[in-house]
Amino acid sequence: MDTQYIIAQILGVIGWTLYLLSFHAKRENKVIFMQILASTFYGLNYGLLGAWSGLFVSALETIRSIGYYKTDKDKYIFRLSVPVYILIGIFSEDSIIGILPIAASLLESYATLKSKKFMVVGGAIGMCLWIVYGFFYADYVGILTDLLILVSNVSILLNGYSKFLRRDRVYTVSGMYISANTMEELHHLDRGYYDTQYLWDVDSMKELYKSEKNSYILVKDNNKIIGYVNILNLRKEVYQKMIESEELFDEFEARDILNFELGKNIYLNINSIVLKSEYHNKDSIEKISHAIDKFINMRIKKGYKIKEINSISVNEFESEVLENLGFEKARDITNESFLYVKKY
Repeated sequence: MDTQYIIAQILGVIGWTLYLLSFHAKRENKVIFMQILASTFYGLNYGLLGAWSGLFVSALETIRSIGYYKTDKDKYIFRLSVPVYILIGIFSEDSIIGILPIAASLLESYATLKSKKFMVVGGAIGMCLWIVYGFFYADYVGILTDLLILVSNVSILLNGYSKFLRRDRVYTVSGMYISANTMEELHHLDRGYYDTQYLWDVDSMKELYKSEKNSYILVKDNNKIIGYVNILNLRKEVYQKMIESEELFDEFEARDILNFELGKNIYLNINSIVLKSEYHNKDSIEKISHAIDKFINMRIKKGYKIKEINSISVNEFESEVLENLGFEKARDITNESFLYVKKY
């Protein structure tokens, strides 16, 4: 057993350890960083074993994951990656077995854009291909990792997806461009988790977004949007109307949404906190709360004078997030809604 082979196995162990530890990181940026670092070690592991397809595919997956995290262009990024997979197959100088990681990664990537069940099935098939590839290069650490994931996926399929799927993989993305397709997804989430009396039409959402393009925080799981937060900088007069209204007040127009300006008092409204019901747990509350807190604190550090922030909760999950952030319930509003306020 030569030194290079031993080092390759050690790097695989490090990559596996980082990958497992990433699921227990409290901050979403740390989760992503640790998984990217893990992919780097996996890639080095493949490189030392002479598994060039595995190395190049790992590098591509790392770059693509960063793209998924930084943007909402998941489908476009996947399509752009397809020619790169073809180039890897042509220039990796691997044997015919080198097609396996390319096929596995393509399948897994495509599956993440589809239904939950398809994603789990695609992941299981992909892991089988990686395992065969690992045997060919004696990558025993990689085989062990893939076997554990395979067993997990099979368990999910046999016992029900939502019962066994880890929910601590949720992460948030903020300060990004929101495409028209993503806005449609957000409106679809609204329709599923708000009463119709609380819904804006999608054109209203788009119009408000034009006024303040950094007002959204997206909540994702495995690159799929599962929720969002919308934070608006309101004119003081409109903010005051919301505070004084006996009913849920959402009569905003684009002109009522302000840009952040130094030297001016700022009154914020957390207009929406939406998350698919199967993700309602302590971990999600902590991560969404952290994202909102980060959104506000970053602006305070830049010198913006945030005076007060409010939110109208229309369901229990919104209330849990707001209370976790230290908001105080100001009063009840009609239709079983509650006004929350926090002063700075």
